[in-house]
Amino acid sequence: MSSSKSYWRKLYKEKRKRLSEIELQKLSSQICERAFNWLLENGSIQKTHIFLPIKAQMEVDTIPLLKSLWKKGFETYTSMVDISSDDLLTITLEPHSQFVLDKWGIPLPVEFEEVQNPILDLIFVPLLAYDQKGMRLGFGRGYYDRFFDGLSNNPIKVGLSFFEPEEILPSEEHDIPLDFCITPAKVLTF
Repeated sequence: MSSSKSYWRKLYKEKRKRLSEIELQKLSSQICERAFNWLLENGSIQKTHIFLPIKAQMEVDTIPLLKSLWKKGFETYTSMVDISSDDLLTITLEPHSQFVLDKWGIPLPVEFEEVQNPILDLIFVPLLAYDQKGMRLGFGRGYYDRFFDGLSNNPIKVGLSFFEPEEILPSEEHDIPLDFCITPAKVLTF
């Protein structure tokens, strides 16, 4: 199963590399706009967790979405890796936060508070690929699956992707599917 997952990871890393900087920004902008409009239509969501993009991995640039969330008064959170446990910690994102890059190139706020046992309405999830059943493929460390598993509630899980879904991707019993995925063209429901 892993070699199969590694095939898909390699394929999608290559697909991202073929996108120009202009294409990446345009597609990211379309995804962020679609995600924000979709959120506004689902009015009960207030506490959002958002991944911040690793530029070297050519991830969806979520900073414009974050700024829109701040303008509309959403409570916003992100994660950072706890070096001692290798798990994700939930931290606050306040409007006008200043950011520094961690050792993986993830922007993290300079000032933040850790949130114990967070209750989140929605989590924007990073991914490389996903399939028509909502199974996602990340970078293989399992951070987000462990993060989801450790939450006391079951927030909506929303992937953000430049690409359309595959028919089926390899998955394992501990993998947790997405509820939605937002692309430049549409919102998919699983």
